[in-house]
Amino acid sequence: MKIPGAKKIAAVAALTLGVPLGFGSAAIAADTVTVGLSTALSGAVASLGQTNKNGIELAIEHINDNGGLLGSQIKLVTADGATKPATGVNNVRNFILRDQAKAIFGPVSSAVGAAEAQVASQYQVPIFFSVSNDVDQTGQFYSKYGFQVVPSTHMEPAGVATYVAKLAKEHGWKTFYTISPNYNYGHTTVQDFLTSLKEHGVEPDVLGQQWPELGASDFTSYVSAAASSDPDFLFIGQYGGDLITLTKQASGHNLFDESQVYAGYWSDVLQALGAEAPAGTITSDRAPPFYLADTEALQDFTEAYHEKYGEWPSTWAILGYSAVETWADGVRKAGSFDGDKVAEALSGAEVDTVRGSFTIRACDNLAEIPEYVGILSEDVNEKYGIRTMTEVYEAPPKEIMLSCEQKESMRKS
Repeated sequence: MKIPGAKKIAAVAALTLGVPLGFGSAAIAADTVTVGLSTALSGAVASLGQTNKNGIELAIEHINDNGGLLGSQIKLVTADGATKPATGVNNVRNFILRDQAKAIFGPVSSAVGAAEAQVASQYQVPIFFSVSNDVDQTGQFYSKYGFQVVPSTHMEPAGVATYVAKLAKEHGWKTFYTISPNYNYGHTTVQDFLTSLKEHGVEPDVLGQQWPELGASDFTSYVSAAASSDPDFLFIGQYGGDLITLTKQASGHNLFDESQVYAGYWSDVLQALGAEAPAGTITSDRAPPFYLADTEALQDFTEAYHEKYGEWPSTWAILGYSAVETWADGVRKAGSFDGDKVAEALSGAEVDTVRGSFTIRACDNLAEIPEYVGILSEDVNEKYGIRTMTEVYEAPPKEIMLSCEQKESMRKS
């Protein structure tokens, strides 16, 4: 693989992946170690799964181009788990038993993630979540083999609520409405958002709540119900293809003009919508690529990704890349690919990634990372072709994470 600025990206790879310099020039190692990815590569949320896969592939390519990991080349095997837990379970079991996978990278859906984690734990293989983020992945379903490098479904709405509460007090927002997907992620996100608002001194008058099924094709009835309620604030929990569809179908209802709206307009959705993305909407992101790209490491990653895939990276690509970095760091610390040794080495460890350094909290294996909240820009960025996040608030992890005691109590419930 030939990438412009190879010397710079080699330095980044050496720093974050812990491999020697000499990008693209290393001889192929004799040994091969397999890792697996079962995620949504089809359906309404496939854009998240596909670009996450791209980031994982790029990270593995950089490892291999720099001599491998512990002298071994890394091979990625993938399968489409869509959003079906049973399919994800079957994929992961095949990776471990058929392919002898030494690590698993998790899916888009948290329901699938919880199911895949149980299989990985059964066979003592570490699994890394870089998209799915239900709080129960590191709470009720905690396993020493499960590691999450994205903010949880408690951390995200807590960060958003901190931002919204301040504005609600300034603008006198009293009435609220929610639309969120009808599964655990959607329900817990809304619940934690409303609870966090109260903790910040805002008592929301909830006029109504809608729960569309994941992958719904028609949101007009939900949009119409929300618009007719005329709330001060509308919280939308849809994401990926569902949010694209909802946004387009809402255009005739003036929904974004009449109410202040929050929705997770992540980079893949913004790229799909272009100028149709509603300016002025409050949004959040786990690793906003064009906000973080002022660091040298992210600039190099962004250009390398663009060179390889012909598009700018999504949040999910960055998160996938950093998930591989986390696993690789654990392997180096352990000096082994053994699942028990890697899990022990990572618990409580500080990890260097393209996103910066973060600590894997020992009590639940959840990365101590911020949530980013801001407002969609009025102008479309000329280089990237999307609206970008402005007036950004970086919610500190220690202020939005559940305590270790809270997380541990979830395991007993």
